[in-house]
Amino acid sequence: MINLVPVLIYLLLSLMITRWWSQRQDASTLHQDKAKRFFIGGSFLNGPLLALTLVATYTSASSFIGGPGAAYKMGLGWVWLALIQVPVAILTLGVLGPKLLKIKQQQHTTLIEWLDSRYQHIWLSRLAIVSLVIGFIAIIAVQFIGGARLFSGVSGLSYELGLGLFVITVLAYTLTGGFRAVVMTDALQGVVMLAGLILLFGTILSQGTLSDLMAKASVSSPEILSPHGVNNYLGWPMMLSFWILICFGTMGLPHTLVRLFAVKDRHSLKRGMVWGTVICFLMTLLPHLCGVLGRALYPELTIPDDIMPKLISGLFSPFWAGVLLAAPIAAVMSSVDSMLLQSAVSLVRDGAVKLYPSLNASQQIRLTRVAMLLITVVATYWAMKPPEMIVWINLAAFGALQAVFLWPIIAGVFWPNIKGHSAFLAMFSGLISYLGLQLNAPLMWHVHPIVPALALSLLVMLLSHVIVIQMNSKVLNSLE
Repeated sequence: MINLVPVLIYLLLSLMITRWWSQRQDASTLHQDKAKRFFIGGSFLNGPLLALTLVATYTSASSFIGGPGAAYKMGLGWVWLALIQVPVAILTLGVLGPKLLKIKQQQHTTLIEWLDSRYQHIWLSRLAIVSLVIGFIAIIAVQFIGGARLFSGVSGLSYELGLGLFVITVLAYTLTGGFRAVVMTDALQGVVMLAGLILLFGTILSQGTLSDLMAKASVSSPEILSPHGVNNYLGWPMMLSFWILICFGTMGLPHTLVRLFAVKDRHSLKRGMVWGTVICFLMTLLPHLCGVLGRALYPELTIPDDIMPKLISGLFSPFWAGVLLAAPIAAVMSSVDSMLLQSAVSLVRDGAVKLYPSLNASQQIRLTRVAMLLITVVATYWAMKPPEMIVWINLAAFGALQAVFLWPIIAGVFWPNIKGHSAFLAMFSGLISYLGLQLNAPLMWHVHPIVPALALSLLVMLLSHVIVIQMNSKVLNSLE
């Protein structure tokens, strides 16, 4: 149990920072609307802070538990595959950032609020809210599983007790903070993650030279060192799919885009791109390499996702294992808090306030906290029976969000003439086709369902736009 002491100190420190920022926020005049202060916090993100919160939110249990687990099983090919996501900061901040910065004066609080303002299509809003909340609950459940496995794997606690401890901690500081507090703890957690990873990677390398460890890892299967993985599973069709899923498609992830509503200025965007790319490279490469090298030290694991807890508990004394545990715990918590806050805000701000416009700011915040509790209960229930590898659930939820949001967001920013009905049909066709393909595994030609789903979604949006233009033209001609 001694290894839990540093973790509990770290969690207490996170909570204190949250409450401190919450009090500063209440005293600020960033927004006259108290609810907006809680939900978005004002334009305060500078370059380094933007980079840390963006990467910390994007980096999750899948990156620290599921990704290394997949690398443990499939080898260096998975490391190569994971590095495809490194340009995510350049794409998100560089492509969408300048455009969204121009419309920031309207002070949108949520992504759906902006979609509402841009398209003014009631069914688009409803589909967006439902998709966002269900998708986030699935991802939150994955984070809960990752957090619980870390606690139980390193400390020896039961999975259920680890799950309860993790859930209560996340709730404690998300409920009392708000967007600003979440961002500040993300930044702290980003630093903790990076420091922990460097320490873990260095300790693994102290067990032998890199070539010796790679040779040991490949004893049971030489394909571990192949760029295309065991049984050529990670061939070019899969590589192309993942370039869409974890790189290009990330421009359609609501929890990363909402940070653009709080960026200070264009200079902050540019600095965020540089810092974000460097941080993302390190946070992707190091944990996945740890997964591959871990196979040399612990070759007999039956559950691949156990490799990171096993490395931490096996290579360090109980106290230092507890210190190092803070890094992956930070990765998991920084994703959970953002999604928990944003899904609850969407339910209240985009749903309840439209039905009951008379709700004042205090009532909105109280309702948001209730929504957080309900979402947590549902996600915890799902996390009670975890699968062996969580990476696939996380990627499936990522894909569903991208199938819904990617084209309406890009078209909404770059195509002024696109209308709400075309964006809605793109959302609907993307979601239905993605779910249909995802539920009918195995993958066709090793292509992930996100590729055909996004292709169909784009085609439907273009066709509906052209058809409506032609119909309007015919109507105008008949009136002349």
